[in-house]
Amino acid sequence: MPEKVRALPPCDWPTADRAVWTQACVPAQRLRPGGAAARMKASSRTSLVRAYGYLLAFCDRNGLLDENAEVGTHVSPRIIDLFVAHLHGRVGSVTRAIYIGRIRRIARILAPERDLVWLRDLDADLRYEARPRPKYHRIVSSERLLALGLRLIRRGEMSNHLTELGRARLVRDGLMIALLALCPIRLRNLADLCVGGHLRLIGDDWWIILAADETKTGRPDERPVHEVLAEAIEQWLGHWRSVFHPLDDAFWPSIKNGALAYNYVGHIITETTRRELGVAVNPHLFRDCAVYTVATHAGNRMGIASGLLQHTDERSVEKYYNKGASLDAVRRYQQILDQLMSD
Repeated sequence: MPEKVRALPPCDWPTADRAVWTQACVPAQRLRPGGAAARMKASSRTSLVRAYGYLLAFCDRNGLLDENAEVGTHVSPRIIDLFVAHLHGRVGSVTRAIYIGRIRRIARILAPERDLVWLRDLDADLRYEARPRPKYHRIVSSERLLALGLRLIRRGEMSNHLTELGRARLVRDGLMIALLALCPIRLRNLADLCVGGHLRLIGDDWWIILAADETKTGRPDERPVHEVLAEAIEQWLGHWRSVFHPLDDAFWPSIKNGALAYNYVGHIITETTRRELGVAVNPHLFRDCAVYTVATHAGNRMGIASGLLQHTDERSVEKYYNKGASLDAVRRYQQILDQLMSD
């Protein structure tokens, strides 16, 4: 979704939708079964809420929102047709299919008794039509991304013509890019980083620590942050972050209180790389850039890429996660970047 479009949060949903969704998220207690969404990962619930929120925001903008409607009323053939037509002008075929699939999934939770065969068919049609956009021309090496991030950090620290907030934003944008270049985690995990939780100082090293229920693969992800960012992280936490007047432990605070929204984090990274490199590199593309960098410089050590990105194949889908192999992959990848930066 383009950055200016905001999803309607659950607190602004129609009364019936809000009540049913709240109940669906209630966890099980002893002999009482939980709601239909209770056992979902938090990230899965968030993605469903966002998709449904975009649909309701579209309804609100076009005078179609009925706050007193029965649960799931806005998931109708007429409204969905209008919404899909709207998406055609704003996002690609893959994103359209993803959003309709998520809306179908949450609609089945909100109103399981409703006949949604038509939506199932539309979902199948959109997935069949989905064609990923070519991305080879947008792949850049990870050392360029890392160098850009470090350059922006220095620019923010050394500037004498920007306001304090302008300098803090440059440092923040550079730190986002450099951190993602070194540790290509998923956008949701990057946006949700919190001080002392996901990002911790252990000994002399900073670590990103994600629990199993916070990752797409359902496996814990623990990786060290290269020492090249240690000082920048400390300066960010010690000074620049406070310019945004954070009220909680969000690593990326917003000037409007709370954490910087997921879509804003993605927008900042994409638009900053577009402006500085002439190539719009979105957060997910950083993962492809990491694979490209490994393929170009690691020779016969391509296994580094799988460990770095937590990819799996038929031989590696096991009950227990080999943490040692992943840590070794992270360190080897960062060694490659270290060597390239020093050449």
